[in-house]
Amino acid sequence: MKKRKRIEGIKIFGIQTRYLKGAFAFPGMGIFVNKNYATNKNLLRHEFGHILQFRKYGFFYFWFKIAPVSIKSALHSRKRPNHIHMNTWTERNANELAYNYFDKPADWDFYNYPV
Repeated sequence: MKKRKRIEGIKIFGIQTRYLKGAFAFPGMGIFVNKNYATNKNLLRHEFGHILQFRKYGFFYFWFKIAPVSIKSALHSRKRPNHIHMNTWTERNANELAYNYFDKPADWDFYNYPV
C-alpha cells in the first residue's frame, strides 16, 4: 500500500489487488483506490462524497446505515450486471454531496456519477 496524494486533506492510498475494482472511503483513514484508477478525478470526488456523508450524518448513521447498504450494493453489482451500484441511494447521495461541495463543477461526469 502506497500513499498517492490527497483530496481536500484526505489521504489517498493506491493499492494493487484483484478484489478492489474501484475504490472505497474509510473515514478517519482515507480513500483506498485500485492503482489503475488512482488518477480518476471523478471516482475520487465520489469517494470524497462518502467522507462528506460521514461528516454530515455522523459515525453511527454512516457505519450502520450507509456503509452496509453501499457494500451490499457493490457486491451485488459484481454478481448481477443489471444492478447499477451508482443508482443506490447511498451512492447518489455521496455524488450529490460531492457535486455541491466542489461547487457544481462543469466537468462532472453525470453518466457514471449521477446526482
